[in-house]
Amino acid sequence: MMLPVAQTWFWLAWLAAIVFVFPIPHTIALRNLLLVLGVVALLWAGRQMLPRLAPWLKPAAWWLLALTAWIVFHSVAVAPAPTLALDQFRANWLVPMLVGAIGAWAATQLPRGRAAQAVTAALAAHMLWLLGWQVKLWLAGGGWPFKATPFASYDYHGTLNSFFLALLVADRLAWVLEKYSPLALGRRTGWALLLLSVASDLALQSRNSTVISVLLVLTASLILLNARSRHWRVIVVATGMVALLGLGSLSFDSRWQGLRESSAVGWTSPSLYWLTGNAVTRPATPSGTELEESAYLRAAWARQAVDFIAEHPLGIGFGHDAFGRAVALKYGEAGFGSSHSGWLDFALGTGLPGLGLLLLTATMAIRGGWRQFLQHGDGVALMSSFLVGGYLLRCLLDGHLSGWRLGLFAFICGVLVAAMKDSRQET
Repeated sequence: MMLPVAQTWFWLAWLAAIVFVFPIPHTIALRNLLLVLGVVALLWAGRQMLPRLAPWLKPAAWWLLALTAWIVFHSVAVAPAPTLALDQFRANWLVPMLVGAIGAWAATQLPRGRAAQAVTAALAAHMLWLLGWQVKLWLAGGGWPFKATPFASYDYHGTLNSFFLALLVADRLAWVLEKYSPLALGRRTGWALLLLSVASDLALQSRNSTVISVLLVLTASLILLNARSRHWRVIVVATGMVALLGLGSLSFDSRWQGLRESSAVGWTSPSLYWLTGNAVTRPATPSGTELEESAYLRAAWARQAVDFIAEHPLGIGFGHDAFGRAVALKYGEAGFGSSHSGWLDFALGTGLPGLGLLLLTATMAIRGGWRQFLQHGDGVALMSSFLVGGYLLRCLLDGHLSGWRLGLFAFICGVLVAAMKDSRQET
């Protein structure tokens, strides 16, 4: 069914606006207003178009349902503070899932693939804003202002760029292997946007974002190497991107230099410097070089989280602040939040069964998307696999399994689900 031009543009603008506004601090009211506006519009004009889950996604959906049921059961029967756990469940699980469902429903109002274009355009706008902001500061100050951002911290923009890069790498991979772009990007436009993402990564100098970027590009390169008709020119370009990302980060981010030694100190040292911040208890590195604070703290927090999981394998209640509650319980020190690893936070909150169900759900989604691409050439399914895989790995390195990050991830996943082959149902 052909849609009126005005209705098409409305949904394109609405999807792009949601993605653009989502990460900007202090815009929750605007975000909620846009979501309510979308739901009203769906009920009014889009009630005949409903998303239908693709058959290959059903195993992941069943595991997601099992995970949700486990969180509810755990919050009621295992968590020492059921009210707190259930409130966290509402805010950081049910709400993101609802946002994802709204995104999927809204995407069905557009021709297949157009919704994913709107999402990609909004992410590209953020990267252009970032680079434009840094160019402005560079012209005013002389030195290139790495990490400088128009709002929030560079970590926010690193998350956005990881989503952006995952979609573009999958799109270019489908373009090379299947001779079509699921985002309907031309050859020059697609590669130009990919270079925009790489440039944004270099400008941000977010160490964990760079790790994910390198892994995404390497994964695509390995897929190309395994293809019957190996695309050597594209592989060379991908190798160059990996080298550019790696060398650029090593050259401009001094934190890499003390990463290994400081991480080892954080993991093995009995010092409580990570807890108190008292300079007297600051551990020394074996070589005598200055301790790299970020690497040390992350390793120390991870070690504490692993030890606490070993002591409480069933967890202490769902929530992104489970590590903070664990520290308060063990050391009597309040004020801590995430362990800076979403996997460890999830295991601390919902126990090892919860983490197992989470990883199994993500694995089934990635596996299903890859098989769908191989069997049916569905580039959108490939995009979903890269998006889920990239986000899952990022959550291993950072406590990103909550808040606006989880909400935006769910929204983009919903849009992709609606854009996949055989995912639309007319009633």
